[in-house]
Amino acid sequence: MTSTLDLTGVPCPMNWVRTKLALESLEPGEELSVALDDGEPIESVPRSAREDGHEVTVQGNIVNIVKR
Repeated sequence: MTSTLDLTGVPCPMNWVRTKLALESLEPGEELSVALDDGEPIESVPRSAREDGHEVTVQGNIVNIVKR
């Protein structure tokens, strides 16, 4: 199952807070696809997700996170 979250226009650090809350509702192995703005959001959200131990891939402005 893949959930989607559109956080374009959402400032840091709220985009990571909302991403983390969405991840908490998922089971391990489920995927969250997050749309982010260029700049700090697209850099900080993948980094924070990796630091929390999740599998992360970035394609353009879309970050795909598999919950671990």
